[in-house]
Amino acid sequence: MPRTPRVPPMLAASLMIALTLAPGASSAATEPGSVAAPAGAPAAAAPLTPETAREFTDTRVAELLEEHGAPGVAVTVVAGGEQIASASHGYADLAEKTPMDHTVHTMPTGSVSKSFTAAAVLTLAARGGIDLHEDVNTYLPEDARLPVDGVTVHHLLTHTAGFAEVVDFPSAEDTDRHLTLDELFRTRKPEQLYEPGRFTAYSNHGSALAGYVVQEVSGVPFEEYAARHVFEPLGMEDSEFLQIHEARDSYEVPALHLSDGGDAGPMHVTHVPAGASVASTDDMARFMLALLGGGEIDGGRVLPAGVAERMLAVQHEVHPRAAGVGYGTYQWRGGDSPVIGHGGDLVGMHTAYVLVPGIDAGMFVAVNGDDSATGNPLEDLRMTVAREFADTFDPQEPPTGRADTGAGLGAYTGTYVSSRRSASGPAQIVSLFDNMVVRDAGDGTLSVSGAMAADDRWLPVGEGRLVSENGEDQLVFLEEDGEAVALAVDGNPTQVYERTTFPTSPVTHGVVAAAGLLVLFTAFLWFRRPRDRFTLTARVLAALTALSCFAGVGLVVYGLFDSHTLEQWIFNESLALTLPLAVAVPLTLATAAAAAAAWVRGRLRPAGRIHLTLVVLAAAAVVLTGAQYGFVWMVS
Repeated sequence: MPRTPRVPPMLAASLMIALTLAPGASSAATEPGSVAAPAGAPAAAAPLTPETAREFTDTRVAELLEEHGAPGVAVTVVAGGEQIASASHGYADLAEKTPMDHTVHTMPTGSVSKSFTAAAVLTLAARGGIDLHEDVNTYLPEDARLPVDGVTVHHLLTHTAGFAEVVDFPSAEDTDRHLTLDELFRTRKPEQLYEPGRFTAYSNHGSALAGYVVQEVSGVPFEEYAARHVFEPLGMEDSEFLQIHEARDSYEVPALHLSDGGDAGPMHVTHVPAGASVASTDDMARFMLALLGGGEIDGGRVLPAGVAERMLAVQHEVHPRAAGVGYGTYQWRGGDSPVIGHGGDLVGMHTAYVLVPGIDAGMFVAVNGDDSATGNPLEDLRMTVAREFADTFDPQEPPTGRADTGAGLGAYTGTYVSSRRSASGPAQIVSLFDNMVVRDAGDGTLSVSGAMAADDRWLPVGEGRLVSENGEDQLVFLEEDGEAVALAVDGNPTQVYERTTFPTSPVTHGVVAAAGLLVLFTAFLWFRRPRDRFTLTARVLAALTALSCFAGVGLVVYGLFDSHTLEQWIFNESLALTLPLAVAVPLTLATAAAAAAAWVRGRLRPAGRIHLTLVVLAAAAVVLTGAQYGFVWMVS
């Protein structure tokens, strides 16, 4: 199982926004370099038996829980057509000291829901209800149709529809923002960032739209269709699509915890098919057995023929040797012995299941809290348990890379930004931090930095592929007309990083904003005794403009160090992130008017005029940068 890259604490908050209802980001197929780091063979695989599985779930998972400091964990393992081990450790509720009990508790699954939705879609397709490659508008009511043609259900299930990200997670109490699927798709249409099929770009909206197609074609509510055609045939008696705050009326649901142990609070998932399901560990075992068994459990068919096979097969790939995407699944590890599954993240809840077809095994893990040890969703307990399961029972020997001064790596240099990004609102902050900066190291290797970069030094393998020197990931450059337009990392096959130009680069934006703030700081030092009322007015306007810009940037920075606060601000559409820079707009205009008057009427000394003008330009730079990422109210 791949290792996950380390992410600076300041970035963890913005990544949590990206990962909410996300695939459970991981760093996949590992290929260490053969130059500075030797490529060794993997450790010998431990035999997977009921005894070794119980040793893993009872002992190793308990040790990892202690190391990570999460509240509680539940885990189950299947192999050889049977559920062979299950365990739970820690607390379901820290405040009440209620033990976690996998025989009692039902887990919110987050984006694992997408696998259930894909199964529902494929059962309908197996019955001839839909064609996966037909334009999705064929199946939608007129006022719910997409403004573009060519998006298919295949695109929706593989995250290749090209939609901008839609962030819509109101609180349970904010009922005015709760939408039915019908209301959602009749009123919300995300911006189309890419033509269908061009890039992977993880989309909750797209996955939910696939569920809405099921509802429209079948004529029954999506939740009812999934229950009748997925959960009931599989014998998943404690599973259904249901909001967490509603599920507590019917099931024993663990409390969801923040990294400090506090209550995460109730969340409402608008995109129901993308993330609003609950399931017990026993039910997840049956789901994994059905996928591994070709749609059969105990010799009886529970899914139509071909459904399980289509879910586990690669349906979209950027390179034959890179991790790919299936229907409702993705590869956690590619190569000769792939690991397949899905992860899910909600605020205070992290789940994942991994299937290892090579040894006919699978594991599901659920953690009811953010790690206190790392606060980083890319290195949390859930990810560690999943990785160690595959590395213990089915380690994979990685290929190698080698420095090559003749590889022409300079053609790949530039800044690449995540394809999974919002087109409006403060959620655009993710693209400011989730990017890759690629430089030619000059020694036949590339230097890559970024939140998902597993290492700084990358060694070429050929055909646009490189492997990290530390052996933790590989990347592939995507080319069009001989030019690199994007890069994909095995660490998350459900998105790519699109190459930017100098004006659109987040690095450029960061430098411009930092330079602007540096100039604005001088406005606070300009308070010598004024000569007249005009001078006093100009200085006050300059200081207030600077103050509003610093307040806007300061609140964003504060949110980056407090992920829960930032999430709540974004999910609840708080003015905390957008009002300060909105106030800066009229202040900047007023200061600009004062600067113009100073030049036209000869007011202020020449140095004062220049300084006031620089303050105006600096404020404009900060405000325009903020507007680029949705931090200016009424412009976001």
